[in-house]
Amino acid sequence: MSNWKAIAAFVGVAIFYEVLVLLLWLGLKWMLTPFISAKVKLVLGILFFIFANFSIIAYMLRLGAPWVNYGNTWFFYFLNGVVIAIILLVAKLVLKLFNFNLSQGISLGITGIFLVGMSALGLYWAYSPIVKSETIKVDKKIEKPIKIAMVSDLHLGTFFGNDQLEKLNKIIEEEKPDAIVIAGDIMDDDMVMYKKRNMGETLSKLSAPLGVYATMGNHDRDAQEIVDEVKKAGIIPLFDESVELNKDVTLVGRKDRSVSRDRLDTADLLKSVNLNKTIVLVDHQPDAIDYHSTLPINVQLSGHTHHGQMWPINYITERIYTLDYGYKEINSRHFFTSAGYGFWGPPFKTTARSEVWIITIEGK
Repeated sequence: MSNWKAIAAFVGVAIFYEVLVLLLWLGLKWMLTPFISAKVKLVLGILFFIFANFSIIAYMLRLGAPWVNYGNTWFFYFLNGVVIAIILLVAKLVLKLFNFNLSQGISLGITGIFLVGMSALGLYWAYSPIVKSETIKVDKKIEKPIKIAMVSDLHLGTFFGNDQLEKLNKIIEEEKPDAIVIAGDIMDDDMVMYKKRNMGETLSKLSAPLGVYATMGNHDRDAQEIVDEVKKAGIIPLFDESVELNKDVTLVGRKDRSVSRDRLDTADLLKSVNLNKTIVLVDHQPDAIDYHSTLPINVQLSGHTHHGQMWPINYITERIYTLDYGYKEINSRHFFTSAGYGFWGPPFKTTARSEVWIITIEGK
């Protein structure tokens, strides 16, 4: 019965999606009608539906990277197409009250400007990382403040690779952190492009005096091949494990909830840790912040949410997570959720720029 429910849900979503695609095409067709012939519209319509379903077809045919990734670009324009369609529909209804007709030419112009503008913003924010700094104090002894560089969600693959890793290396060189933490989703589901473009060589340039550490995310899972590649790059993966950064600070890395079949509860994980030290917990998905705010940790580093990545999805993630983005102190614990250094799917970010967190922890 559960299989039938899953199939029915999939079919329902697929039909709903195709209906939306059809409505978008009808709107675009209406705007283009005064300017192109029927034959050209037919060709454009066929291309429109191929583009709209390309990544789905590529996934079903198991074409893999980079073809699925190229097709994923569509979903940025699909989302923004829905947004501008709603805006134009509302504007058309409102203007009609004032006896003003929103013509096809004006509608097409507004749509073009909106999509070009969002594309430019999305590409710039995706490929122009910023540094966000925060100094926090914990109620434990730390002989010397420790500086941690935290990034998450690199999603190394077709659209994100060596050039962005070089930018990250440059930021690390300038900021000179004591340790580097990658809070999950290093790879973009597989390592096809990672290996093809020899990204491991660039990734291995990351270094810090106290080491480079990582937890795996839902897109890394616990694939041994990915873990092996991470180790080759000189990065220490943490699977429900802890490591002492120095005599005052302990780093604890959780397995991701996507491999929760044998993941320890955080409280159980902390039983093997010296709680007199400052505890920095790395948990890819920030879904347990409320729970963790009651545990004897001091700092949590997370990613996963991308702050929605594409507007207006951020309004959804803001309601799902206690902290979907940024820094917040809760119950004297310090929580950080990064919007990610990279991105998933379309190579655009319109809710937050790619970022590196530089977190300085001071003691009493």
